[in-house]
Amino acid sequence: MKKNYLGFSVYLTIASFLGFFASSVVSQETGKQIRLIVPFAPGGSNDIVGRAVAQQLSPRLKRSVIVENKPGAGGVLGAEIAARAEPDGNTLLLISSSFAMNSSIMKLSYDPVKSFAPLAMLGMGPSVIVVNSATPVNSIKELVDFSNNNPSKTNFGTAGVGSFQHFAIELFKLKTGANFVLVHYKGGGPALVDLAAGHIQISLGSLIQMQNFMKAGQIKVLAVAGSKRVPLLPNVPTLKELGIDVEASNWWAILAPTGTSNELLDAFHKEINQVLVDPEIKRRFANEGAESLPMSRLEFEKLLSEESVKWARVAKLTGIKAE
Repeated sequence: MKKNYLGFSVYLTIASFLGFFASSVVSQETGKQIRLIVPFAPGGSNDIVGRAVAQQLSPRLKRSVIVENKPGAGGVLGAEIAARAEPDGNTLLLISSSFAMNSSIMKLSYDPVKSFAPLAMLGMGPSVIVVNSATPVNSIKELVDFSNNNPSKTNFGTAGVGSFQHFAIELFKLKTGANFVLVHYKGGGPALVDLAAGHIQISLGSLIQMQNFMKAGQIKVLAVAGSKRVPLLPNVPTLKELGIDVEASNWWAILAPTGTSNELLDAFHKEINQVLVDPEIKRRFANEGAESLPMSRLEFEKLLSEESVKWARVAKLTGIKAE
C-alpha cells in the first residue's frame, strides 16, 4: 500500500507548529515576571521544590519566574492571594499535600476546586520522623515511651495548623498513643530550625527538607512514613514495618487561578513537564530522596480529588480542628 508521505509531512508540520505556539503563548509577555506563590516560609520542602522548578522554568519561558513566600494558616493565606489574582498566567500557586487537607478543617474564602485550575504535578517525596540529636531516643518505640513519660518535654513542630505535618502526626498519635505537645509554625523551615537548635524535640517532613540538618548531625531519623524504605537511608525502617499503619508521603504541584485560558494552561503544562524530565531536575529530586512525577492534567486532577477524600477521613477520625 502506498504511504501518504505528503500527509505525514503535513501532520509533522502542524504538530511542530502547535508545540511552538504553546510555548510562545507563555513567553509572549517577555520581560514581565511570573510569580510562583509558595504559601509557606523559606526553607521548607515547598520552598525548595518551588525554587528548583522556577530556576529551570525561567529560561524555557524566556521570562523570570520569581518565588514569593506567603506563609500563614497552613498554606491558606498564600492560596487566598493566588485565588484573587488575575487569571492572566502571571500568577501561579505551588501546593503540596496540605492543600488537600485544609478544606476539611477550615472555612476557606476560596473553593479549592472551583477557584483553581490544575496545572501540573511536580513530584513526590517520602516523609521521615526525626528528632533533635540530643533527644534520648533512637527508635519509634523509645520515642512513644519517652513522650508518655515526659509529655511536657516532647514538643512536635508543624508547618502550621492544618499542614501536612499536623495531619500526619495526629494520625501517628492515634495509631501509637504517643503524647506530643504540638507547636505550630508558619512553615516547615522555621520548625526545622527550632528542631535543630533543640527548642522542640520532634518533627515530621519530607526528606528533601531534612538533608542539610541530617548532614550536620543536628537531627536523627527514626522512621520513614512512606510505603517503602528510602535508598538514601537503607537502614531506616518504615512505620508499617514497625507495625504502625501510617503512610504519609508529601507531594508538590502547581495550580493557576480559575479563568486562566486553556492555551496558557496547556502551554505551562507542557513546559513544566519538560522541566521534570530534565536530567538535572531529576537528579536534584533524587538527591533529596524525592522523585519528579510528571502526569497529565487529568491525572493530576484525579489525584487531587483522591487526596482530598483521604485526608477528610483522617480529619474526621482524629478530630483535627483549626485553632
